[in-house]
Amino acid sequence: MSELFASRSDGKPVRYGLLTLLLILILGMTAAAAPAQEEMARDPYPYPMEADAAALEPVILSEVRKGDVKTITIEISPGADTFTSSGQPNSNFGSDSLLRVGWNPSGLNAVRTYIFFSTASIPVNATVQDARLRLYVTGFTPNGDSPMGIQGRFLNSPWDASTLTWNNYTPSWGAVIGVGNVPATVGWVEANATGPVAEWVSGARANNGIMLEGDERPELGRHRVFFSVNNSNGLQPRLVVTYDVNIDTTPPNASVEALPQWSPATFTVRWSGTDNQGGSGIRNYDVQFRANGGAWQNWQNQTTATSASFTGQNGILYEFRARATDNANNVQPFPNTPQTATTVDTIAPSATVQPLPQFTFTSQFNVSWTGFDQQPGSGIAHFDVQYQVNGGAWQNWQNQTTATSATFSGAAQGSTYGFRARATDRAGNIQEWSQVAQASTVFSAGNPTARIIPFPSPISTSNTFLVQWIGQPIPGTNIVSYDVQVRFNGGAWQNWQNGVAATSLQFTAQQGDGSYEFQVRARDNLGRVSEWAGPPANSIAVDISSPFIEPEVYAGAIFNQ
Repeated sequence: MSELFASRSDGKPVRYGLLTLLLILILGMTAAAAPAQEEMARDPYPYPMEADAAALEPVILSEVRKGDVKTITIEISPGADTFTSSGQPNSNFGSDSLLRVGWNPSGLNAVRTYIFFSTASIPVNATVQDARLRLYVTGFTPNGDSPMGIQGRFLNSPWDASTLTWNNYTPSWGAVIGVGNVPATVGWVEANATGPVAEWVSGARANNGIMLEGDERPELGRHRVFFSVNNSNGLQPRLVVTYDVNIDTTPPNASVEALPQWSPATFTVRWSGTDNQGGSGIRNYDVQFRANGGAWQNWQNQTTATSASFTGQNGILYEFRARATDNANNVQPFPNTPQTATTVDTIAPSATVQPLPQFTFTSQFNVSWTGFDQQPGSGIAHFDVQYQVNGGAWQNWQNQTTATSATFSGAAQGSTYGFRARATDRAGNIQEWSQVAQASTVFSAGNPTARIIPFPSPISTSNTFLVQWIGQPIPGTNIVSYDVQVRFNGGAWQNWQNGVAATSLQFTAQQGDGSYEFQVRARDNLGRVSEWAGPPANSIAVDISSPFIEPEVYAGAIFNQ
């Protein structure tokens, strides 16, 4: 109640600006002279004032329809009202024609008013636009008193006006609704009660009425008196409520959001809906499904959720449809055709890395992989490929790629590289990683080597002797041929054998006595050629003419490498 109480000289209510209080009571009428204490004055009221019981029933003051919304103004008389007195703590005033607040100097002492208005006639789904509490001030003390503060509170527990006394009821007070001032003037006053009434109607707060409490200091004797419902003079308290109710006759519309063509075993289905403009709003949804075109089956019934997880079986086509019900109980018919569909794929695809050669001879080499998905199946969406070095930890290489090959680079000499792949299908099923490499290769780099085998004796007494050599290929290759050169007495190297597969041949020294040196190189099956090489024992002295050489030490073994 946040609007000021006021009245006019003609007795009709006057509304002032909104505040945030329950009862802010300010007199608006001008009186020539204050009436006597507790004078039973009457002001005209703009509504009929029947004295029979029908006058206490809720009265519709106006009803206006705009589209699907009806705006109704209703007047509600108290279902019960009374006051309690600390001066007569065991007395009940449920049949009294007056309501009192403050301190009564005539022996009632502290007095408090209780009022209950039933809001049962207002639909629970109504939107309260405005609510006004109206009271008629008929008496006050002292004359000429300044406005007296009044505090209004919610009551958290029920009470009975016919038995309520100061001593037998300890009110379970709720929150303070507001605090305001009531002037010492006769007439109608009004307060904004929109907030409390809206809470009662919606059920957000139990309606046990309100309690009004004034200035209870004995030394001041401040007192305000209102007519009660028992007065039968048409000046009883009243609650005037304006509310909107939706008379929506148009059903809402709901649909299931599109699903992918393929889904995993468990997937999320989402739906949404809209109501017509000005409609009552969607209350709940029903969602059905069918499998492989069979009968529709209930799945989600009268739910307020807009999504749920669905679990299906592999290879089954699931179709879905939804309908909505609004707050006016208009029910959308189910569509005749599905609103979305998906096929469940629960089997993960498989992928493997194609075999690699045992040895790879470049630091960059191609790796390829293939995949397979069941039929029918959602198909492979992408691959992930990892590698490891020398059996170490797996490292990501190709992530969510649709390619089936890539070039691996940066290999280190002599290291073994292992690869594994996995596939993910369009339904989101992911293959488990293989625990071991699906393919591996060793990076073997460099050239072959070759050397001359040392001669058994450093001196030959024949101009024909055997020359031998040996080669060493790099891992994964083999030597296919050798080239051998010779020189005489430290001269220029001369080709002797070119591209021979043999590893020994007879040599004839055609230049006579002297020193003959040999060097060799190897060529492997990859076309790589070693450096020319011949260790220190690659020479031999030919001595076939006198004088003859007589070696003191045979050191051939020294150079046998």
